[in-house]
Parts: sequence; structure tokens; C-alpha cells
Amino acid sequence: MLARRPLHAACLAIALSFAVEAKAQDSLSPDVIALIEAQAAKIRELEARLARLEARDEAPAPIARVTAEVQPKPAESPVSLAQAAGPAPPKPAGLSPPTLRGRAQFDALVYNNDEGSQSTGTEVRRFRLGAKGDLSEQLSYVAEADFGGAEVSLQDVMLTYELADGRVISAGHFKPPITMDELTSSNETLFLERSAYASTFAPGRRLGVAGRAWGEQWGLSGGLFGETEDGDLDTEREEAWLVALRGYVDLLSGEPALHLGLSAYHTGMPERGPGVWLRVRPETGRAPRLLDTGAFIADEGTFAGVEIGYGAGPLTLQAEGGGVDYAGAISGPDFYGWSAQAAWRWTGESRPYDIENGVFGRIRPAKPLGQGGLGALETGVRVTYLDLGDETVDGGEMTTYGVVVNWLPITRLRLSANLIQARIERLRSSPVDETLLTLRTTIDW
Repeated sequence: MLARRPLHAACLAIALSFAVEAKAQDSLSPDVIALIEAQAAKIRELEARLARLEARDEAPAPIARVTAEVQPKPAESPVSLAQAAGPAPPKPAGLSPPTLRGRAQFDALVYNNDEGSQSTGTEVRRFRLGAKGDLSEQLSYVAEADFGGAEVSLQDVMLTYELADGRVISAGHFKPPITMDELTSSNETLFLERSAYASTFAPGRRLGVAGRAWGEQWGLSGGLFGETEDGDLDTEREEAWLVALRGYVDLLSGEPALHLGLSAYHTGMPERGPGVWLRVRPETGRAPRLLDTGAFIADEGTFAGVEIGYGAGPLTLQAEGGGVDYAGAISGPDFYGWSAQAAWRWTGESRPYDIENGVFGRIRPAKPLGQGGLGALETGVRVTYLDLGDETVDGGEMTTYGVVVNWLPITRLRLSANLIQARIERLRSSPVDETLLTLRTTIDW
């Protein structure tokens, strides 16, 4: 405001000079008088503008508002506010939001035998619901149950603790690490059912604790387990137990993959119970159990098996075989079997090798339906042999030949047709030939 005072004084001096000059002259021309009046009007206009500027200088609140609207907010102001408020409270530890998971598999079956009889049927093969999530940075959980069939059954229900990168320990209800086919998820198996070899000799989910470790080209897992969770405890007895171990290597590291693995378990039987009883279907759900050892007494059993797999682009090869040796005071039968399968993806996709679990994984269509393609198309063949006859036990022999076609229009939807030809031979009966066709729709999330 003080800077404008000299301008005001100068204007007044000019006006006074014109007035003195006008008074000194007795007579002025009309042009001079008009000029003086114009200068006086200009001076009054300047004075009015100065008054308005002085009024703005004396009103700080409007000036502050105008400045805030025109100038951007300093970048450091949020930091200053946060520092003024003190350090932020730590994030509360606890459950993370669970991720829902599940799968639904619907089957239509046609069953024929060599006697000319035929039967058809439908079933909900699997309907699983569950969740998984993290309790902390190192502790995770998964809980899943199957509602397919007449009874609800537990699937994977366990806690997993990460000791370090590639080192975990798990406790709960899950599968012992036995055979490659058994450890492959039903969402990702080539055929609709696992081979008769794997389903017979793998011990199934049990309560236990296990550890896993893996690197870029190898994996190792092992654990201690009890008996299956539906074991009958209404009599006085000791529970069965099982120790399992599996190791594998990828001899080629990456693409292509060459898997070589070994798995084994040793199990002790309960002191009292029905003993061992093996009953096997011909690799089709709801089919008759054509192999049957009947119940026999054994004190312990030992299994050993070998696995080999090869994956290169659209080609996957897989084979495994082994046997179990039971020992007891009355009988000690040895059973064995094997399976071999090959798959080809006509649309070029691969089944990626999972070094963490030592299995071949999920197909992901390169061109899903509705996105420039028709999805992935896969065909496969399999041969399985199983011998459950030895000493006093005559469970029979079974050979199966299978063909499968899988169409995946999108990653998590699969439509399949699975044809199985089975031949069953027993010592005191004629061979039986069975033909089984299964159509399945699978969706998982």
C-alpha cells in the first residue's frame, strides 16, 4: 500500500500545476479548458482504482482463499500431516480373507459285459467345496469336503508352515506322498479316474504330519500318518500307522521335462480289526469291483514304486509300477502292478511340469472358446495291469485298455469321453470282459 503513495502524490502535483497555470492566465482557450477537465477525470479514475486495491490489501481472508485456489497444494503437506499425527499403527495380524475353491464333476455311464447285459447310470462323481488362505506370512491353511455320493467326506484339511523358500511342513488330513498319478489333482489327470495300479496301492488320505523340500531340479517329501479318518475305534486296539517317503528329479530341467521318481511306505496294521481287504474297480466310477482279495490278516506291509514321466510341448508320457509285500503269521502275499499312458494335445498346449509337487499340471487353452479359438483338444491312451493273487489270496488279475478325449473350451471347464476295456482273470473262473464308457462334465474354481 505504501508503494502506491508516490503515484497518488504525483497525480495531485500534476493537477495543481494545471490549476496554477489556469489561474495565472486570465483567459484560456476552450481547447485548454477541455484538456484540464480530461486530466482531472483521469485523476479521479486512478484514485478510485487505488482505493479498490487498498481495500483488497486490508481483507486477508479473501486473499488467502484466492491464493489457495490458484496455487497447487505442496507435495510435502501429506507427509507433514502424517508426521504431526505420529507413526501409523501397525496392521493387525490375523486371518486374511479366504479364497473359495471347489469342483463339480457330473458323470453319465454305460456299462457292458461279455454276457450281453448292459446298465446305464448318472452320478455326481465329485462336488467339493472348501477354502484356503493365510493366517500369517508363513502359515497357510486349506479345508475342503466332498459332498458327492451318499456321504460327506473330508478331503485336504491341513495347515502348512513355510520354514524357508522351498521348505514346508504340513499337518492335518491329506495324501501321503505315494505315486505320481495319485498325487495329480483330479482336475488335471489325463483320464477321468486314476489307474487301477495307483488307486490300489496308494494308501489314501490320512491324518498325519509331513515335510516337503524342493529345488530347481529335485524334490523330496516324507511323513508319518495314522489310519484313514473313518477307521472304526469301537474296540480296544492300537491304531494303524504309516511312514511314507518320495523323491524325484527332473533330469532335463525345464522344457522338456524328464521326471524320475521313487516312492515307498511301510505300514503297521492295527492289533485288532478286519485285516487287509483290497477291492478294485476297472478305472470307472460306479463300476462293479471286479478284483476282490477278500479279508486276510497281515501284521505289516511295505510298498515300493518307481515313476517316470516325459513332457515336451503337446506330448506327455507317463509310466509307473511297483508292488506291496504283506507279512503276517498266517499269510504274506505280494501284489504288484503297473500303468503306462501317453497324451497328445492337437491344439499345441503343454502340461507344465510342477517341480514343487513332481507332477504334470493343468492345460491352459492357447485360444479359448470365444477368444479367437475353440479351446484345447487332448487325446490319450493308457494300459494298466494289476495282479492281486498270491499264496492263499486269489484277488485276480486285471488288464485295462483306455482311450480318452478331453476338450477344454476354457481353462476350468472340461468335457470328456473315457472308454475302458477291462479283462479280469481268476484261478477258478472264466475270464470276464467289460466295456465301460463314461462321459463327464467338469468345472472347478
